[in-house]
Amino acid sequence: MQIVNQPVLGGGFRHYSGLCPTALGGGDPFHASVRLMAVPAANATAIFRGDIMVFGGATIGNQGASDIIPNIGPPAAASVVIGNAGGSQLGNASIAPNVVKWTPGDTASGTSIIAGVCVGFGPISLYMAKNGFQYIPASTQAWCYVETDPDVEMDITVPTVPGTAFNLLLNDLADVQANAGFQATRFGISGVSLNPALATTNTLPLRVLSSGHQIGNDPTSPGFVAHVTFNRLRHYKGSAAATVPD
Repeated sequence: MQIVNQPVLGGGFRHYSGLCPTALGGGDPFHASVRLMAVPAANATAIFRGDIMVFGGATIGNQGASDIIPNIGPPAAASVVIGNAGGSQLGNASIAPNVVKWTPGDTASGTSIIAGVCVGFGPISLYMAKNGFQYIPASTQAWCYVETDPDVEMDITVPTVPGTAFNLLLNDLADVQANAGFQATRFGISGVSLNPALATTNTLPLRVLSSGHQIGNDPTSPGFVAHVTFNRLRHYKGSAAATVPD
């Protein structure tokens, strides 16, 4: 049985789904290192499960969030924090790091620091609940769960066969590509895939480990799956530079 990716005629068996955590590098049973993090209203791109999340940088505005948000109105301008600074007025402020979605191609300066991969959302705002959002829309203050372990291993679809044989590219580094329009808004699943232009550029976010062990997976055909981990040079629990307030 040949598995093909979504754009291929007769495909659709495997949808683009971003990064799917499968195991830890140590080989022990998978123990998630999930942290609740905040998405500020300044976030300009919708966020889905399977997206790489980063913090730090001028686009975020500041490093820390405020309390859990009870807002019921529509998104405000990016300069306005929705929900009266997000305060629920219940107990202490639930301050967590602000994170936004990784921008493909952010490899020239290597300034964005990877927090991990988005694996879920919550506590969702009343605005998201009322509108049935299964993802975080752009310009919407929200909360997401981020798998932060720097050694987590993940599967991701490769849309086209790399120009060099895949077995000669193992341990190379890679970026993701957006594939606009392929994210599943109904289910909140990412539409990103692995950019097949693998290289040794040390500012790329991912390292390719293998082709994984899925039945029917063929690294010589479009839409195969690669098994990857984070590039520790970009991950905040690895050797990335410290973040400082903007």
